[in-house]
Amino acid sequence: MASGTADEYVFVPLVNDVYYEYDGKTLTFTLRKNNTPNNTPIEIKISNNKHITEINKNKVDINNILVLTGYAIDENSLGLVHTLDPCDYVKGILVNGEIKKLEQNLSIQKIIFSKAEVMNKLYFIRKSKVDLQNDIEINLITVTKSERVGKTNYRSLKINNKDEKEEFKKKIKGIIDLYGIQEEKDIDNLVEKLSDIINYYSI
Repeated sequence: MASGTADEYVFVPLVNDVYYEYDGKTLTFTLRKNNTPNNTPIEIKISNNKHITEINKNKVDINNILVLTGYAIDENSLGLVHTLDPCDYVKGILVNGEIKKLEQNLSIQKIIFSKAEVMNKLYFIRKSKVDLQNDIEINLITVTKSERVGKTNYRSLKINNKDEKEEFKKKIKGIIDLYGIQEEKDIDNLVEKLSDIINYYSI
């Protein structure tokens, strides 16, 4: 549970080759290459639907995608690596919940923000006002072992044709279900918007 009166959130990176699933209680995501799981699923127990990242299921407006600068994603474990380079970044969603399961080589880094400073201290794209009742504790999933920081690689979501679009819908089904998006046209709209705004650096 979060410390004191802070509400607990988890940063969920949006990256390639990852499948997101949601069963109504737990958001699970795992790395799959060639459609085979490459790591232990990361499990987040969702507390409620008061997420900082908002996806309006009617208009499919996406607000408050978090950009973590100075980080790159380890493509083998999905852990964040602190590179200290302000040009590196990873984008993802902030969901209200707590981490329940991780690989052994991953850790949780907790950062607590005053509710008055959240929108000032964090870098959001498509920023919109969020009504926070308490301070917030953000859980970052990080690589446990020391990581040699070499060259980082720029990545973007791979959606260039109809087949890739359909495959991406399967990958983000958990996010679609988490936010209650049901209409096919709205799902297509979400895919297009994420394709436009999501890119990141990997290591």
